[in-house]
Amino acid sequence: MLAVMLLLASGAALMVAAGVCWAVAQRNLERHPPRAPESWRQTESLLLRSGSAWRVHRRRHARSAELAIVLRQAGFIGSRAQARLLGVLGTLAACACLVGIAWGWEQGRGIWGSLLLGIAASALTGVLCWAWIKNRRRRRTRALDEEVALVLQVTRMLWEAGMTLESVLQGLIHNLQGTAPESVRELRSVTHKIEAGQVREDALEEVADVQASEGLGDLLKLLAQVSSSGGGARESLRTLSDLLRDRRRTRLQEAVTRLSGKMSLVMMVFLFPALLIVLAGPAVLNLAGALATLGG
Repeated sequence: MLAVMLLLASGAALMVAAGVCWAVAQRNLERHPPRAPESWRQTESLLLRSGSAWRVHRRRHARSAELAIVLRQAGFIGSRAQARLLGVLGTLAACACLVGIAWGWEQGRGIWGSLLLGIAASALTGVLCWAWIKNRRRRRTRALDEEVALVLQVTRMLWEAGMTLESVLQGLIHNLQGTAPESVRELRSVTHKIEAGQVREDALEEVADVQASEGLGDLLKLLAQVSSSGGGARESLRTLSDLLRDRRRTRLQEAVTRLSGKMSLVMMVFLFPALLIVLAGPAVLNLAGALATLGG
């Protein structure tokens, strides 16, 4: 039994350590883009090949393309980041499978029973990882919805100052790194595409199409339209600001409505029984006493 506990503890520690190492590496990669020294070129080329393989695979398969969009919306921007994440999650699932097989073998379940237990542990790990990705996606979408109002206001200020589109994007990235980090990551991906030689309209449209936040997607599409037509964006930005304000008010009203329904359910479950006991309790007791007296 002690060996089983030690094996389970070592497997759990391995999973936690892998997750922590990946999170720290992802945070450092976002803050400080890596510049690999001479000794790390082989590892960097391996990462580039894995990212390229994942890019080709998701272009050929619709399910992989949908998974890539979900990972992109969850904050894993780029093929290399998504390939690293899938590698870490695959390692966690394999470790869970091995731990389940070892624990089943220690319990005397036989080969097939241990194998089924390992598969069940691996499947449970996959479900938990998918739930974590979906939760991260929801939290990031909520953060983008909160940041888009500030991004829009700063965009209006920079545009009214007479800056070009590239200068506006650079100004947003420089001024909003601390207050709107998720929006800055999306804008930085746009600037990287433009610097790589892609047309501004195509880069803005491409990033806007994969956004889970409607507000940021509308802003990027508006900038793409202004860039292609060459017209003024002052009135369009003001109209979009009013639209986002109306959407925010509508979401708050819906949240209040749902909260009122939940409070009504809580009152029905907890308050009404107590109120019934307080009001009808003495009458029920008196009626029970009267019936007992008549029966005696």
